Amino acid sequence: MDGPAISLSILNHQRRETLRQCLERGVSQDHPAFEVLVVDNASTDGSDAMVGADFPAVRLIRMPRNVGCAARNAGVEAAHGRIVVTLDNDVLLEGPDALRRIEALFATQPGLACANFRILDGEGRLSRRDWCHPRELSAASEPFPTDYVLEGACAFRRDAFLASGGYWEPLFLGHEGLDLALRLINAGSDLLYWPGVSVRHLVSAEARPSSRIYYTFTRNSIWIALRNHRVGAAVLAVAKDMVLMGVSSLRAGELGSFLRGAVDGINGIRTALATRQSLEAATYRRLRELRREAPGFVAKARRHLVERPI
Repeated sequence: MDGPAISLSILNHQRRETLRQCLERGVSQDHPAFEVLVVDNASTDGSDAMVGADFPAVRLIRMPRNVGCAARNAGVEAAHGRIVVTLDNDVLLEGPDALRRIEALFATQPGLACANFRILDGEGRLSRRDWCHPRELSAASEPFPTDYVLEGACAFRRDAFLASGGYWEPLFLGHEGLDLALRLINAGSDLLYWPGVSVRHLVSAEARPSSRIYYTFTRNSIWIALRNHRVGAAVLAVAKDMVLMGVSSLRAGELGSFLRGAVDGINGIRTALATRQSLEAATYRRLRELRREAPGFVAKARRHLVERPI
């Protein structure tokens, strides 16, 4: 074999010791031909020095500034494997044979562009906060086609990822996986929720403050709708997202973040429209089929209002 069959690309910003745990799981994988990369988003906590000193076999890519989700593009572009596993620095692979199983999955499904892993919380339970698929959480034990990309806990067929253009840098953080998923589906690729590999998500409030989430999710929902949807579908998508985000932000005491996100989303309309690629009619039919078992709008609103904020 001329090069690695599969690559593991880890996105890092700060959180040096959590990155260490992620790398320890990654480099110990039982696979005959794989590589590990770290894409560092301009950390200032010595993360890059730790990688060089303690993991000399790991390839380090230093970004000149924190570019958010676009740094994942740099990892996939630099990877040598045909399959690229993308993890965030606080996501740990479960099991030493995870890469073997991922490679075997893609070998059996030539149309598969992305496989999303089962995400556990720090206690080893299924993570509700990371569940973005068009089915109830009770479906998590079996694989099924999905309409979402879980950015920091999935694997891509490298060629399909690059052909899609990857993540759109202005989004920075928040629903960037939905934007990419729509473009992959529009290109005819398959996306899969696949519990054959589990990961553990060590969530940090410091690394992802809630105010930023309410701001970017609101702003990005507007841009994603305009970049991908036809006029009627875009209006409907924005209306639904604004209701859900408004309810969630009000409950969390983050109404100001929501309003700033809405204003900046409107101000960025021209930028979003400049990259517009409207979905095909066949893609809408496919999305309807994928979402046939998804919770309805009322159920989603109730969850945001009653159960928990985002």
